[in-house]
Amino acid sequence: MAVFLESGRFVRSATLALLTAAAALAAEQAGLLRDDVMLAVRIGCQAYVALRLARARTSPAYLLLWGPLAWYLPVGTALAFFLLGGRKHTALAESKKEINRMARGLGDGPRFDGNRFMLLGDQHGLDTLRELRRLIKGAARRISVSTYILADDAVGRELIRLLAARAKEGVEVRLLVDAVGSFGIPLRLCGQLRRAGGRVARFNPVLPTRGKGSANWRNHRKIAVFDGTTAIIGGQNLGLRYMGDRPWSRRYRDCSFLIEGPSAAAIEHVFLADWCQATDESPSDFRAQLDERPDAAGRTRVEVIASGPDCEGDPLWETYERLFSNCRRSITVVTPYFVPDRTLFTLLVSAARAGRHVKVMVPRRSDHRLLDFARRWRLRTLSEAGAEILFFKPDMLHAKITVVDDEHLIVGSGNLDMRSLFLNYEIGALIRDPQALAETLSLVSAWEAECGRVTDDLRRGVRPLAERLLEAASKVASPFL
Repeated sequence: MAVFLESGRFVRSATLALLTAAAALAAEQAGLLRDDVMLAVRIGCQAYVALRLARARTSPAYLLLWGPLAWYLPVGTALAFFLLGGRKHTALAESKKEINRMARGLGDGPRFDGNRFMLLGDQHGLDTLRELRRLIKGAARRISVSTYILADDAVGRELIRLLAARAKEGVEVRLLVDAVGSFGIPLRLCGQLRRAGGRVARFNPVLPTRGKGSANWRNHRKIAVFDGTTAIIGGQNLGLRYMGDRPWSRRYRDCSFLIEGPSAAAIEHVFLADWCQATDESPSDFRAQLDERPDAAGRTRVEVIASGPDCEGDPLWETYERLFSNCRRSITVVTPYFVPDRTLFTLLVSAARAGRHVKVMVPRRSDHRLLDFARRWRLRTLSEAGAEILFFKPDMLHAKITVVDDEHLIVGSGNLDMRSLFLNYEIGALIRDPQALAETLSLVSAWEAECGRVTDDLRRGVRPLAERLLEAASKVASPFL
């Protein structure tokens, strides 16, 4: 609990300091402060921005954006950086370490061997919806669900009804939704679940006095854990755009993954850390859950990867960097948004030039047009280096899959973009199981049959001025997209 109190004091103190700086700027405009005081305020704000830049993984374009702004508009830039900048939060990292220490103290730490792993990847998300229904109805003790988007549609309402019914029966139900991704939804949709005895929490509200850390940090994880023994992770949010009983032309093409066994407990630990952050509950309240060690349910090793501002490093990025660096034969990336940082992009280009088979599959047009412009020069450079670029045509491709050397599989909620790598809270898994790899590669091959290989992304000739300007602007803004 002390960690969360410390976090609250940090936010209040930082907010007060920045508001004081803003007031000083207003006072200067009114001619109420001497030049030497305003100079000190400007230098303090510039030092604050410089410190935040030093802790970020910056690119030249990133520095070109914030450097001049910090020099000419130091107070406004400092305020913007407080709300939108930065990547790590020391107090939250300490909270995550507290949960991990407690889990290790009660047992042998997380176990990743002995799991059953199943792909949920049909075209319309029906198998994911069926598994959610089955597992919600079959849970005996507790259900923990975290999602970025909870939609107020037929799927969202049905899942809330099912969770409420189980809560009435005495099952412990917790639902965590991101305050931005599901803006306004809990107030309208989740009353039934609350009245039935379920718990609902919003993750990191945008107002600085209510959230913990930057408003730019969003919980992008998709997690559902049942009795601490079975979990579902992946890219699918809870709504009709991601799953349903009937085909729909506007449904995103996506997939999730069912994990049964010891790794489900590790995923639940991630959920509990997020829950404690959102509710200010103490990790010690969950000693019983942290003490549980599920029995083996299969033979697959599933290494859980949790990444975000509450981690000391960047586990997701570090996993990609290690696998890409050691690639011997091939790299396959399926992602809706392709905006990797300079290091990972350089590794992909180097692998393609060295004769490795680098394949990148993206939607022909995603649901974020600015990100489509940001990816263009990267895809062109990769294509010219010898990589295979595939553009998925029929629907919005929303899946997140990476395969290296047909031996290592990364799945989860993280896109290959700057937000997922360095800003968002993400959940992933690293698998080295031949059967899991074969099933996933078979799904990717089926998608490949629906892809084209030429779009405007790869066109280097004369382009309209508006497109060139958008592409340049998106390159600079890519760390925040």
